[in-house]
Amino acid sequence: MPDQNQDLSNFTLIIRNLSKRYGQNRNIISGMNAEFKPGTATGLMGPNGSGKTTFMRLISAAAYPTEGEIHYGTIDIHKSVHAYLKFVGIVGDTSDLPQFLTAEELIEGILRSRKKWSDDGSKKLSKILDDVELDDRRNSLIGTYSSGMMQKTMIAAALAGEPQILLLDEPFRALDEDAVSAVLALLNTFKQNGGTILISSHQREILQGLCDEFINFPVVN
Repeated sequence: MPDQNQDLSNFTLIIRNLSKRYGQNRNIISGMNAEFKPGTATGLMGPNGSGKTTFMRLISAAAYPTEGEIHYGTIDIHKSVHAYLKFVGIVGDTSDLPQFLTAEELIEGILRSRKKWSDDGSKKLSKILDDVELDDRRNSLIGTYSSGMMQKTMIAAALAGEPQILLLDEPFRALDEDAVSAVLALLNTFKQNGGTILISSHQREILQGLCDEFINFPVVN
């Protein structure tokens, strides 16, 4: 078990000999080694079926490796999932959003569960939604949102808990040009403040100003 009093705010995410195989099929990921340091952004590139989504599931502890380990500080992320996820914000499939909450209710719930709610909680909530340019329908049910509004809501939810790590799978999906610019500004600020970003996208040109390096899938070591 990790030391519950340990400050993990400045730790490197370390991947050692990571492999993932489904059934008797070939490895989707084979012997991958990597380190992701605080204050950096890494772009994950590759065609569909190349292993990007599998890797994102592994590093978000939503899937278990066939071989190898992922560590954050003293945490083995697959042995201490809850301890690890306290430091992580995730943008994935918008179908995971609760359809019968409003964006405001969702963000307030995250702030309260992460003990980030205070006397100025309403102002903090409004700023989070303003930052992703979610319009005045933020108090309508998420199930009534357009795909772009759902994407903005998921990005806001990932940032609301003040994570140390952001794992972003195609975060610009369904966003217009202005929203993309707003999200990129948020991500650059997050990185400058010491956060670690892993981001997959088919749009490499959008990531050029954000990412310090790119990993091309499939990874061959």
